Amino acid sequence: MRNYLIAILILVALLAGVLLYVGDDSTLRVVSSGAPSIFDFGDQTISWRRAIIYFVFGTIGLLALWSLAGWLVRLPGRLKSGVGLRRREQALEAMEEALLAGAEGDSDRARRRAERVRKLVKSKALGHMISAQAAEASGDAQEAIAQYQALLGHKNTESAGRRGLAQQYLSTGNLTGAIDQAGAEYTDNKNARWAFEILFQAQMSDYRWKDALETLETGLSRKHITKEVAKRRKAVLDTAIATQLEDDGKIDGAIDLSLSALSSAPEFAPAAALAARLLGKDGDERKAISILEKAWARAPHPALSSALLDLLTDHTDRSREKKVKSFIRQNPEHRESILLQVEENLRSGDAVSAWTILTPLLASGDPSARLCLLAAETESMLSNEGDAKVWAIRAATAPTEPDWSDLDPEGDAFDYSSQDWRRLVYSFGENGELIHPRFEAGAARQSVVKTSSDDDERALDVSEASQILETDAEPVLEEIKEIEVGDIDTDDIAMRLDNLLDDED
Repeated sequence: MRNYLIAILILVALLAGVLLYVGDDSTLRVVSSGAPSIFDFGDQTISWRRAIIYFVFGTIGLLALWSLAGWLVRLPGRLKSGVGLRRREQALEAMEEALLAGAEGDSDRARRRAERVRKLVKSKALGHMISAQAAEASGDAQEAIAQYQALLGHKNTESAGRRGLAQQYLSTGNLTGAIDQAGAEYTDNKNARWAFEILFQAQMSDYRWKDALETLETGLSRKHITKEVAKRRKAVLDTAIATQLEDDGKIDGAIDLSLSALSSAPEFAPAAALAARLLGKDGDERKAISILEKAWARAPHPALSSALLDLLTDHTDRSREKKVKSFIRQNPEHRESILLQVEENLRSGDAVSAWTILTPLLASGDPSARLCLLAAETESMLSNEGDAKVWAIRAATAPTEPDWSDLDPEGDAFDYSSQDWRRLVYSFGENGELIHPRFEAGAARQSVVKTSSDDDERALDVSEASQILETDAEPVLEEIKEIEVGDIDTDDIAMRLDNLLDDED
């Protein structure tokens, strides 16, 4: 508007200058000649000043009429645009109200406002999306599913419909439906990362291990998952399938898959323990021990040492000692290696060496039930029955080591259910961490010292320690105070060991 005013002012100024220059004396004479016609008129004389004024105002009048005509022509469009803008504002308000109503749990109001959105914007797809999201927010899964299904009929909204349906089916437990929708989208759209995640999760929840493996490989090729995570997940799935094959008597296939799992994650203890056990049954003891040693070098676990001892059951004492020492050398500074040495000393009857090695662990913090039981075994072997009983009582209430709980005293280590394997895929796959379902359930634990069936030795377990706690706790409650972890007297321990050695001499 300001520009128009400036232009008019400039025009007026120019006009004034021209009029001053022309003056009042100059005239303009208009003469009509030729045959008579409607344009035939007498001579007309007019001053130049007046002629210029008429011309300028005439031009301005014509421009005004032209602008008015253009405004009248555009008026219907402007009215329509204004109405459309108002409708859009109303539609946005209805969208907001629908989503807020869904978030508040008012499904009826959410549905009504979503219907108003459809009427205002005249877009079925947008209306269905708003209705579906409002239904999701209010927890109305069936309504959300119905709205997402309506989106499948249009090519440009099919992907959105599949995603919504897959998420709803997964959340409501319709795993087959989730797999179908996510699988169809992942086949058609290589960039649909959401489809990979939902498809893999649904297959895992439905225990479709082989299908999940295929999805995992596809996701890795499309860079929807990192290489390290994919390898660890593959190791878990291969091992889960291997256990199924073992149950079906297909030992060769189980061995191949357990070895495949180790090639993906050599530190995965369940795969190493399974492969060693199967290879031992198949007569390939050397390869079984080699697998256990490699796994022990990366991540020691009591199940691995237990599997080794199972393989050495028929060996001579000398052969057994040699192989155990070689095993420990794979990772000698690790806590599990130290405990394995303590157990070996107890098996061989060398309680003095066992106590010497065990003492720093007992003094380093609140001892676990496993350490307490080893201490009880050692004290008993040293003929200190009173102290042995005290350690046994402490074992009944001491914290349990999760890894130790993985050993089933009546079966194989890592005796996982299908649900456990599903959890393990994410736990180990994402963070490289094992799960401990037996620890969570407080299941019975294996003895701290594993002996052969014909051996006269017996290893104390927690159940026996609990019985001691129930029957003989009172006489030794005071003694417990004397061996609190922070109060272990190393000088006293050394004196007792020296006395014991003197007695033996």
